[in-house]
Amino acid sequence: MTEKRIMFGDFVFSKIRGLEYLLDEEKSETDYLFVNDPREQFSMYFEKDFPVFSVPDGQDRSYCLFEIKRPGRRIKLFCPEKRTHLREVVWYFYVEMLDGGGKTHGLPGQVRVNFQDDFFAYVRGRPRFLDVLEQIELNDKTGIA
Repeated sequence: MTEKRIMFGDFVFSKIRGLEYLLDEEKSETDYLFVNDPREQFSMYFEKDFPVFSVPDGQDRSYCLFEIKRPGRRIKLFCPEKRTHLREVVWYFYVEMLDGGGKTHGLPGQVRVNFQDDFFAYVRGRPRFLDVLEQIELNDKTGIA
């Protein structure tokens, strides 16, 4: 796919240079999307009708909730506490965006994060998967672009 924008339900993804995208190229609007870092630091997954994450009952792992607030957007990251023997973890996220009419549009998904020894040196304080989540836009059919 050579287009620079990916249609996904109520949302539009702008491709970020240096990341790899896997989607259903047979459709004008895909129903799944993988966004991968070629250095394998992270891999994001979006799917039509993906459930919003909630911490399972009886869970023996602690979870943290991080929330990033931007104008017209809120990003929630649900992160299990890191265990010393795991090099990778799966975090869940939920992006809420307001359209011009004040309606909230939600986009859940997950991101696999690879905690190699140099992970924090690599991200230099800001993981690139946050760039993906902050650059998502609402598409024209929501009433604003």
